[in-house]
Amino acid sequence: MGMTKKVSDIQDDPRRMEIVQTATKLFLEKGFSGTSMSDLAQACGIKKASFYHHFRSKDELFITAIIVGYAPAIGQLKALKDDAALSDCERLTHALKVLYDITLHSDVGRMSPIMAEVSRTMPDLSMRFYTDYIALQRETLRDIIERGVDNGTFKRPDYDVLYHLVFGPIVTLSLSREMFVDFDNLDEAFPVPRLQSGHIEAILAFVR
Repeated sequence: MGMTKKVSDIQDDPRRMEIVQTATKLFLEKGFSGTSMSDLAQACGIKKASFYHHFRSKDELFITAIIVGYAPAIGQLKALKDDAALSDCERLTHALKVLYDITLHSDVGRMSPIMAEVSRTMPDLSMRFYTDYIALQRETLRDIIERGVDNGTFKRPDYDVLYHLVFGPIVTLSLSREMFVDFDNLDEAFPVPRLQSGHIEAILAFVR
């Protein structure tokens, strides 16, 4: 069942936002299939019947949690695109850091393995995630690069290659850290600060 509510409608409704945030943590703890509507209702402190007043199904709630969770990153990227106080390299560097923060240091970013698990049975999730996040972040990243091209800071890249070089390592690192989350030496095996720094340097070199 598709989600019809706009992100802004959810964000402006404190009760629905509370449910989304609670559900996100529960999905992380128990997975999608392991989380029932009864679990969700109990965690939110409401009756199961009343829960359906806010969300029609667990699928709709999960999609909402993903889209609403990633919305702040889109806002940050758009603000960076229009920040005239930053140089072209600073603007791109900050944008890449936003992508790292949302993917690796947020609850919604940690849901990537669950998204991959359920996407085949929830085509609405894949479509909404692409149109409401992936496409928008690519568009904003391209705008940032094009501004640098116009200023003579960057050369115009092959954008298909650029998108792969930008997002591939971030997603892979996120999935790896979730897969091996119980490792005692997780930060040694997957050192985010050093990998992030090297990745950003490589992207800057690619576009200059």
